[in-house]
Amino acid sequence: MNSTKTKWSVLLLMLFSVSSIFAQSTISGTVNDQYGVPLGGVNVILDGTTKGSVTDFDGNYTIANVEDGTYTLTATFIGYKTFAKSIEAQGGDITVSFSMDEDAASLDEIVVTGVVNPKSKLESSVSVSTMDVKLIEQASPRSAGELFRNIPGIRAESSGGEGNANFNVRGVPISSGGSRYFQIQEDGLPLNLFGDTSFGNADNFLRIDSNIGRVEAIRGGSASTQTSNGPAGIINMISKTGATEGGSFGTTFGLDYQTSRLDFEYGAPIGEGLSYHIGGFMRSGEGTKRNRLPR
Repeated sequence: MNSTKTKWSVLLLMLFSVSSIFAQSTISGTVNDQYGVPLGGVNVILDGTTKGSVTDFDGNYTIANVEDGTYTLTATFIGYKTFAKSIEAQGGDITVSFSMDEDAASLDEIVVTGVVNPKSKLESSVSVSTMDVKLIEQASPRSAGELFRNIPGIRAESSGGEGNANFNVRGVPISSGGSRYFQIQEDGLPLNLFGDTSFGNADNFLRIDSNIGRVEAIRGGSASTQTSNGPAGIINMISKTGATEGGSFGTTFGLDYQTSRLDFEYGAPIGEGLSYHIGGFMRSGEGTKRNRLPR
């Protein structure tokens, strides 16, 4: 009799465990702007977790395998105010569609890329997208491709791993990995003499880290006259200057490939009109493919 009870208890415990494992939700929806136009490239994440998604060209996103609980759904996009909403997952499908409002304050940012004279976004006649420190930190990019895909109109594939990516601008023919028609810059200076980065990828010359304080991207317009071989646009990665004293220290741990990375940076003013800034990163791990070469 006791043996029978024990078997039933084990069976009930197994059924309860299985039901707990499958008690997960799928959160999906559509993101539009204030005029009802779908927004592609919006980062949608669940705060405090590693789960998130990026909207496609039609503004759709899906976050699967969400365990039961209460979360804050946060959406960020360049040029728009951050959207946040509390949701409760209790199994099943959840639809959360919303619109994002333009951030008028971002229009007052001074644009220095691809123009003769620096001017604000509001006064600029070209399409400009910017990413500040906060947005870069949220993206947590390991490569230029992972950062650039947050820019509207830019398609970036980091399929080659941490040190290689393919780029192309919407409406421009794909050639040599899509990078032939736009120029990548660091503080206004081109990383490559020519726009074609098929063999000399951007990450070979500048690896994204916490030294980058701002990214400006312009598509078309004055790019063809202000750069060489850049008719599709310019992406300018602007370094921190240390004009304001401060720094940061952060670590990331990759569960998939057991890759660890340590980022650090610090800067401070020295005197009137003079400052310094230093930083970098250390990385260890085998990456996406194990190196089987003899040691």
